[in-house]
Amino acid sequence: MQERIGVFVCRCGPNIGDKIYVDSIVNDLKNIESVVTAKSHNLPCSKEGLEFIKDEIKKGELTRIVVAGCTPKMYEQKFMDTCEEAGINPFLFQMTNIREQVAWVTPDKALATEKARKLCLAAIKRVSLQEPIERKEIEVKPDVLVVGGGVAGLEATLTLTSKGRKIILVEEDESGETKPRESAQFRKVYLVEKSPCIAGVCGKVEEVYQTMECAPCMLAPELQEVLQKENVETLTFSEVEEIVGSFGNFTVKIRRKARYVSEEACIGCSACFEPCPVEIPNQLNGGLSDRKAIYIPYPGALPNVPVIDRLNCLHLNGKECNACEQACAFGAINFEDKDEVIERSVGAIVLAIGSKLVNPAQYPQFGFGKYDNVLSAIQLERLNASNGPTSGKVLLKNGQEPESIAFIYCVGRKEIGYCSGICCMYMSAMAHHVKEKLPNVKIYSFYSDLCLPKKEDQKVFEKVLDKGVEFIRSDGTEYVDHDGKKLIVKYKTESSLKSKAVDMVVLAPPIEPSNDIDKLAKLLDIPLDEHGFFEEEHILMKPFGAPLEGIFIAGTCQGPKDIGDSVSQGSAAAGKILSRLMLGEKLELEPIVAEINEDICCGCNTCIGLCPFYAIHRDAEKNISIIDDTLCRGCGTCVAACPTGAAKAWNFTMEQISAEIREVAK
Repeated sequence: MQERIGVFVCRCGPNIGDKIYVDSIVNDLKNIESVVTAKSHNLPCSKEGLEFIKDEIKKGELTRIVVAGCTPKMYEQKFMDTCEEAGINPFLFQMTNIREQVAWVTPDKALATEKARKLCLAAIKRVSLQEPIERKEIEVKPDVLVVGGGVAGLEATLTLTSKGRKIILVEEDESGETKPRESAQFRKVYLVEKSPCIAGVCGKVEEVYQTMECAPCMLAPELQEVLQKENVETLTFSEVEEIVGSFGNFTVKIRRKARYVSEEACIGCSACFEPCPVEIPNQLNGGLSDRKAIYIPYPGALPNVPVIDRLNCLHLNGKECNACEQACAFGAINFEDKDEVIERSVGAIVLAIGSKLVNPAQYPQFGFGKYDNVLSAIQLERLNASNGPTSGKVLLKNGQEPESIAFIYCVGRKEIGYCSGICCMYMSAMAHHVKEKLPNVKIYSFYSDLCLPKKEDQKVFEKVLDKGVEFIRSDGTEYVDHDGKKLIVKYKTESSLKSKAVDMVVLAPPIEPSNDIDKLAKLLDIPLDEHGFFEEEHILMKPFGAPLEGIFIAGTCQGPKDIGDSVSQGSAAAGKILSRLMLGEKLELEPIVAEINEDICCGCNTCIGLCPFYAIHRDAEKNISIIDDTLCRGCGTCVAACPTGAAKAWNFTMEQISAEIREVAK
């Protein structure tokens, strides 16, 4: 059947109309055999212009459409929708740019007209070779896996479960009459947390900047809401072991480690702690206190159910001891508990696994682990906490209150190669807390640069200055020594070498990726950036998305950030999922994708390593590459790289592009 092509040239007011002889082009196009209609319009993109095109399509029984106007990035989708409304497959439409690429850059009107005419002819040639494409939809799982129970993971979980979808069920009663019944459908969220409790780093601190409010009090309502929501399954003391599938349909295997304490039977009375004969350093408190083999990470942790440390429990290591079992009046202790691997199906995954502070022992010049009273920032935080090893008293190892403290900023910043962005503020906040408890203590803050990026940061900094904290600028080459009585901080200013004798030194090490990040990156086959954090899809426009469709990142696993930014990113990731995985609806796939001709694929795997969206995998049995339509974005990278020509992109075939180029080059 002879194609009936319609061409519409936009004047765009004076933008094109004053720079190109539009009528001349239209008259030339009317002489082309396959062109049934060739007309100009002042603004085809306007409501009137779109109606004009729609009427012309129906009147002329057009089968393919070309619009010559501005950049396709502006209104291409509008024109495609208009074609579809008029009964033409939207992929039998081609748009050519004669404004930005011709009218605005070619001063000579005659030359501009000739160039625009060739672009129109090229578009006609190309659209005649385009094929109709039908949009594909797939059934999806609306449920979501959130990995990590810190503030970013909690916010993502609550956002995802905040609202359901109203549905009307039509039921038939005994008499045969049908009656509508209103109901609600909710998505399920599986919150997986490696530690025995949720809350992340925030659960370990007493007060947080910029508001200086109680962190446990701030988090308690959200923690309770997450634990009590019927459509949230909270899996603490659990780890993701396997992930297969793609956006909309992931299958996840989760190992729920044996807790040896029943979450259903335990009431959190703590009667089992005291009888336990085992004492080991408490890592939560930075080794400043001991804990039992049966423990909860910290007072107030949720869920308020202890866990037994299988590596240090006497009973679990073949020795005679059941002290905790005898102390429990509710029969909650279960030494026969086993790890359990459970499987869940989800449509999307949020990675919010957090990060960790670098161990200051990596920088021996600061004396951490060598001298008493040289502490990391988290150790001081735990001393300051009311549920910490000293019940909130800031004390030296000998039990005395310090008279002077040195805070050293940017420990390891040069070595690690980036600024963590929050250390200056949390050190200032801790100086504020210490001054509240020890008004007469002398505090020296050594810094090379100060980072105060948020609108409230300056106020916190000024409060600390008002309390008498002395800020000393050095060049970042501090060195900590000991003279037998005092710790000696040696530092260099612009003019000379100096030193300060203090009772305590507090170090602010940088934030680095968590220990689990490599494992998850390999499970999902997603990249890490140069510093080892998850690499985002686009650092500015999509900082919450991973390059793999359906995987989202939130919080400090993407890079150092404070609580507010972590919460925002968790909410943004959840919002993106809510906009794509709609309850009760199918997922529409990208229509213009690539495909591989199995007959000529040589199995070289070149395309697999080059695909930026991880949409291609190898079929080992057939020794060919396979493209996953749910992940492909139609970028064409594989098509350009394929040495045999087996890879083809819909509506961007070699035949179509070559025809377009030949027409321009005539």
